Amino acid sequence: MLILMRHGEASWDTYSDDKGRQLTASGVAFVGQQRVRYQPQLASVQRVISSSYARARQTSALMLEGMPGVEWVIDDRWSPEASLSDAMDSLEEHWVENLLVVTHQPIIGYAVCFLLEGNTCSPEPLLPGQLVTLNLLWPGRASAMRLSL
Repeated sequence: MLILMRHGEASWDTYSDDKGRQLTASGVAFVGQQRVRYQPQLASVQRVISSSYARARQTSALMLEGMPGVEWVIDDRWSPEASLSDAMDSLEEHWVENLLVVTHQPIIGYAVCFLLEGNTCSPEPLLPGQLVTLNLLWPGRASAMRLSL
């Protein structure tokens, strides 16, 4: 199972650069709600991948609460400016049976579309804090089935 999650709502107020943007209070609250809502799926997660951007790290930390022993990998091949090819290479490198990836638009939209449809014609329009759960044995073109949104 692969869970792809867009980071929670982030503010533009605190930092002048995109990498340092922090989650808003409502972003923190919504990510906490998502953690509770998806607890059954999250219980089997073995590894989390996130970009080094502050909002992705904060979202990952919130999702990892109550999940001791889960490995956390920081990989900027899931940053907003990353290519889909780089993101898929990261997915293959860090692949485990139950994986959570916390990332950004537009890369998450392209990844969902590629894994479900085999192309990037209709990127998934995920909102901050939203996630999609996919069933797949290995990350490849059109290899996934959607379990939830």
